Amino acid sequence: MTQHVSPQSLSLFDLIARSWDLGAPVRAVRFNVVGGSVAVTLGDGRLAFLQTKDGETPESRMRTELDTGRMTIRPREKPLPMPLVTEAPVTGCETGIATLAQQGFAFVSPDGTEIWRATARGQTVRVAKVGPEPVTALATLPEKRGIVVAQGTRLIVVSPEDGRTLATAEPGHAVQRLAVSPEGTRIACWGPGRVSVLDAETLAQRAGTSAEGEVSDLVWSPDGRWLVGSCRDKALLLVDVPAARADCIVDFPAPVTVSDFSRKAGVLVAAGAFRVVGWRLPDLPFGDHEGEPIETGKPGLTIVETVAAHPHRDLCAVGYANGLVTLCQIGQRAEMMLREGNGDPATALAWSPDGAHLAIGTAGGTAALATFPKHMFK
Repeated sequence: MTQHVSPQSLSLFDLIARSWDLGAPVRAVRFNVVGGSVAVTLGDGRLAFLQTKDGETPESRMRTELDTGRMTIRPREKPLPMPLVTEAPVTGCETGIATLAQQGFAFVSPDGTEIWRATARGQTVRVAKVGPEPVTALATLPEKRGIVVAQGTRLIVVSPEDGRTLATAEPGHAVQRLAVSPEGTRIACWGPGRVSVLDAETLAQRAGTSAEGEVSDLVWSPDGRWLVGSCRDKALLLVDVPAARADCIVDFPAPVTVSDFSRKAGVLVAAGAFRVVGWRLPDLPFGDHEGEPIETGKPGLTIVETVAAHPHRDLCAVGYANGLVTLCQIGQRAEMMLREGNGDPATALAWSPDGAHLAIGTAGGTAALATFPKHMFK
């Protein structure tokens, strides 16, 4: 159901965000390529679809007080429409959901034997049956070039339109995580003890190296040099792809659930500590090189659960285990509180491609969309 509060207790978050209780823990939030829709993966396997279009945007509810010149935002007058939520579990949480073409998403069935796609508004259709071996990892190539899935030691690229198999390969190790490079020409494959990089079109192997860590998330740096794996065993895996070498940053206070790159600031940021940790690109801490640490936000007593770098500004959204969500300028101590810490841990954050919206998910089943007025980051 939609959450409502009395006008007297409205916070900034209440005024600029739309929140819904979806009844199950939020595992992931992902915008489509054009930024008009957010797919929310729930812990029970259901999917919810939020629309960024808003009949009462914060911008439309702003006014300037004549006597003080202060800008205020009036509360919403209309109830929020409910998002579309699938009635039954449709996806496996481990493989997650990926963007597909400009508007859609791709996901895998709960038993791991079927590939499905969804429209921006949540209509779903089966693409292909790929069993009997279950899918262990999922990614998509740009536009409609293909849906990439791993089945243990086997990699398959299928057409998103008719389900035809476009290419197959065996990288020589089990694959549990996939990540497509920023330019869309390479596919990184991680499995216990090994990372391989394949050509996205032919699936020919370009590079490979042994790699430690229990990777839960795998991302490329914007320049395509680095692969970074967030590890459950309280570490960050770093892979220098051109050099075909790997190293680890260890001894985080907690499992590292996510890491991200700020293109604007040229910094890697990561969760898993009592503040946002980060290092300056292009040379991350590797081997004998200590790197250039970047401290963001204020240290506290609560673990940073998730982070998301703004796509165009040197800002970072930070979600904590106590439910607090803040916005920080990367490399600065100052923070702006967006959502109060109410004891419901923040589990997922994602910015829209234009940076106007921030999607938030919590362990208690709340999904929210915060929309920022244009003047807010000036």
